[in-house]
Amino acid sequence: MPIEPSAYWQDAVLEEEYRRIFARGLYVGAAAHFAQEDDFDSYAVCGRPFTTRRAGGALRTFENVCLHRANLVDPPGRGNRPLRCAYHAWQYDADGLLARAPMAQDACIARRRLQACSTVEQSGLVFMAPEGELAATHGAGALDQVGFEVGAWFHAETLEHAANWKLLVENVLESYHLSFVHQDSFVPTGISSASRATESRFGDDSCLHIANRNDGAAKGRLIPGAHADYLHAYVFPNLFVSVTGGLVGFVSHFKPQQAGSTLLEWSLFETPLLAAQKGPVRQYVRQNAVAFTRRVLAEDQVVLNHSQLGIRHARGPHQLQPVEDRLAHFHATYLRWMNP
Repeated sequence: MPIEPSAYWQDAVLEEEYRRIFARGLYVGAAAHFAQEDDFDSYAVCGRPFTTRRAGGALRTFENVCLHRANLVDPPGRGNRPLRCAYHAWQYDADGLLARAPMAQDACIARRRLQACSTVEQSGLVFMAPEGELAATHGAGALDQVGFEVGAWFHAETLEHAANWKLLVENVLESYHLSFVHQDSFVPTGISSASRATESRFGDDSCLHIANRNDGAAKGRLIPGAHADYLHAYVFPNLFVSVTGGLVGFVSHFKPQQAGSTLLEWSLFETPLLAAQKGPVRQYVRQNAVAFTRRVLAEDQVVLNHSQLGIRHARGPHQLQPVEDRLAHFHATYLRWMNP
C-alpha cells in the first residue's frame, strides 16, 4: 500500500514521523568529523536541536538545550569548544552533567544533566537515537553489501530542497528515472534506466547494484581492480551510501527541517583502491567526482521540488510500477513504523 499524498506536506505528519521514526535512530555524520576532544556538530532534526561531540574520549549526543534558560549550548554547525552555553557560561562535563554555573544559587537548580541520546559508530559513520538504544551493528548489513570502506574524505557540501524527505528517499531508491532526468550525467557513463539492476534487502535497509552497459575494461586497465558498476545502499531512515567504479564513495544524509523542506548533506571519499594510486590520477578522479555529483544532485533537485508542488494536489497515492519495487519496500517499511 503506497503512502498517502497528505503525508508529504502536513506538518502534523512530520511531528508524528519524528516521534515514531527519527527519534528511534538516524545518521548524523562521519566519525572523522569528531577526531579531537570537544569536536562537535550541532544540528536540528524536525526542528529539535541536538549536538553530537567527542567528549571524554567517546562519541556522545545530547539535546542541545541549556538547562538554565534554554539557549543552544553549542552554536549551529561544526566546531571545537567546551560544552558551555555562551549565554551565562553554564558548562557541562562529558556526561552532560552540570559542572559549573557562575553566580548561580545551588538551591535554584533542580535539573543538572542534559538529556543524552544513544550514539554508536559503524564503519566510521555515526548514528544517534534520542529515544531507545541503537544496536552496535546498526546498518552493517547494507554497508557491507556495497563494500563500504572509507579512505580519505575529500569534499563536502549541503543542498536545501523545497521537498519532503520521503521524496528524496524515493528518488534515490529507484533507477527508473535515470534515462529521463540524468541524460547529461549518468547516461553518458553507461548507467541508465535500462541497465541491469540487482536489489538486496537487510530488514529496513536495502541495496542496489547497477551494472554498467558500457565495456568497463578500459577503466580496469587504467586502474587495476576498478570497474564501471554503481553500488548503492540505503540505511533507513536517512542515510545513502554509494560506491562508483570501486574508486569513489558518496555519503549523503538528510535532516528534515519542515514538512516541505529538507537539508541534504553530502560528502565524497576515496576508496582504499583510489587512495593507493598516484597523485595525478587521484586528483583527476576527485575533480570529476565533484563535478559529476553536483550535476546529478542539481538535476534531482529540480524534479523533487516540482514533485513537492504537485503532491499537495495529487488525487491519489503513487501508482508504483514493478521496476520501483525497492521504493515499494520503503513505503511498506515507513507504514510499519508509523502504524506499529
